[in-house]
This record gives sequence, structure tokens and C-alpha cells, in this order.
Amino acid sequence: MQPLRHIFLATLIALTFGVATADAATDPNLLCHKTVVKQLEKYKKTHLKLYRNCIDKQNRNLIPGPCLDTTSTAKLALTEDKVAAAITKKCTPTILNALGYRSDCAYSAATPGVGGTCAALPVGTASEFAACMMCWKGAEFSRFIGTIYASHATETCGSALDDTSASCSAVGCTSPLPTQRDLGDSAENDCQRGMAKASLNYLLKREKILDKCMLTGLSYSQCLADPKAQLQLAKAETQKQTLITKFCTNYTPVADPPFCCRTSPGQTCMVALDRADCVDNVGGTVAEGRTCELGTCENIPGPNKSLTWWEHCPINQPCPGPTLGDIDGLIQCVDDVADQLVGNVLCLQFPNGAACPTPAVPTPTVTPTP
Repeated sequence: MQPLRHIFLATLIALTFGVATADAATDPNLLCHKTVVKQLEKYKKTHLKLYRNCIDKQNRNLIPGPCLDTTSTAKLALTEDKVAAAITKKCTPTILNALGYRSDCAYSAATPGVGGTCAALPVGTASEFAACMMCWKGAEFSRFIGTIYASHATETCGSALDDTSASCSAVGCTSPLPTQRDLGDSAENDCQRGMAKASLNYLLKREKILDKCMLTGLSYSQCLADPKAQLQLAKAETQKQTLITKFCTNYTPVADPPFCCRTSPGQTCMVALDRADCVDNVGGTVAEGRTCELGTCENIPGPNKSLTWWEHCPINQPCPGPTLGDIDGLIQCVDDVADQLVGNVLCLQFPNGAACPTPAVPTPTVTPTP
């Protein structure tokens, strides 16, 4: 009789567990929440990928810009429609309210720029709710693009990089503003492309790791302290740092890197106020990474090269904060900006998860194993 009792108990446990699992799988609130998180991940991935591909091509003079171009804008709009449709399929206003989402779109201050646009959006339907989420998240992602692609910050966010920007959340400390220009098919652009790829991959991985953790019911702070999540986050950090170091060895972030205005097929040069003055007024060509010394373009001595980027991390408080100085300073700045952004968007997606860090919780820069 003892074996039969064991079989009965095992069957009862299996049936009970199966019912619990089935209940969790069919819980409309949980299904809705998972759908919101999953679909907004799709929106994020598409948004960042389109901007990255567009600016990379523009830098290499493969397309004229500005970004996004017409084709990319249409692709992003199509993704937005698909995301809204998928959320509408699994969510209703009642369920969204039960999950803790607001009955309006005022998730942050109605600033004169995109913040005011997003805050004024209606959320009477699940589709409107999706548009609200994508508006706030899109403003954060555009800010990240404008930060990472510093030489295209005003193209991405407009001439105003504060809370009056029509497309980006406030970038922050932006003085001195990096020279706004296409980098060309150059070694500097190779560094920019590698750094951007590593930074965007890190952003995607960090949010996905914490999304998955918080969907289990843990809060933001609990997930940051979760051993499994910590291992995954540390791995993502190491991968980012390794890739940036690979492409940007001996590069220093400089807002206005040196150049030489060459005025003949040789190395004859004239001093110009800026690159536009060289081309438009002097009639010369710009030779990057050189200086005009006694009428001749000369290479800058030493191994260090310049990347057109922020000299102070835009999220420093108070401004301007310490000078970044080298590529390690840039990597730490990317960490700080990405970690702050992820905290902001998790605050949107998990209204009951205490996901609004103040200040942002940065990821310490680690030294990768050779």
C-alpha cells in the first residue's frame, strides 16, 4: 500500500502544480503585463537599431541624412502600429488600471518639449496607452542616441538639448557642445561605430535582464541585488567595455578635435575658424587629426587620437562635473547614462515595482580579462 500512497501523493502534487501553472498562464493581468513588457522591448530594439544604422550610414556619406530618413521613419511607424495592436489584444483599460498604470499619460512633468507632448496624450484605450508608453520611452531612447552619437546630437534632438526638445528628454550638461558633423569613413568613425554598437547592446541587455527579473514580482532594488541578475549584468558590462576598448584604444573624447585646413594638393594650409570656414570661405579641405604649423599640415605627435564626443558626462550634477579625459571616462559615462535610462523606463513599465531610482544606480566599470 505504501507505493500506491506515494503514487497518489505525487499525482496530487503534479495536478495541483499543473493547475497553479495553468492559472498563472491564463491570468489576464499577468498576460497583459508580460505583453506590455515584451512589445515595448520590440519597440525599443527597432527604435535604437534604425537610428544606429541610419547615422552610421550618414557618417560614411552613404546617405545624405538627416536621420531618421523617410524609409526608417516608415519602418518605425509600422512597428509602433504592431506594438499597439499586440497590447490591445491582451489588455483592457480595466486590466491596465489594476496593474497600477495611470489613467492619464502624465508620467513626468509636462515640460515645454516632448514631455508636454507625451503628458497630454489620452489613455482611454489600450492602443492609446501603448502610444503613451512609446512616447515617453521614445524620448528616452532618442536622448541616448543623441548622447552616444555626440557629433549628431542636435540632428537627433534639435538645437535645444534641454527639456524644450521636441524629440528627446533633456540631454543634460552639454557644454562644450561637440562639433556637429559627419565623421566620414575614417578611423575615428570606426571608434564611434564600435562604441555605439557596444553601448546600445548593453542598454538592450540591461533592460531585458531587469524586465525578466521584475516580471517574477521582485522590485527594482531587489532585482539589482539578485545574484543571478548581478552575474548577467556584470557579463553585459564586461562585453561592453571589451568592445569599446577594442575599437577605441588610445582615443580621447574631445568636443572639437584638431584639424588642418589644407589649401593645396600638398600639405600647404591656412588657419581657419572652423571646418565650415575652411570649406566655404578659405576654399580648402579639412584634414582631421592634424594642425596647421607654419603653413604646413603636421601630424599631432603621440599615440592619442581624438573622438568627437562630450568632454563632461551629460548627466553630471552639478554641471559640468569632472572631465572624462580618456576612454575609461567615456565608458563610465555610458554606464551612468544607460543605467539612468533603464531605471526611467522600468519606472514606466512596472508602476508598482519601485523602479524609479533617484539618483540612478550606476554600474561600476570593471576590468575585462585579457
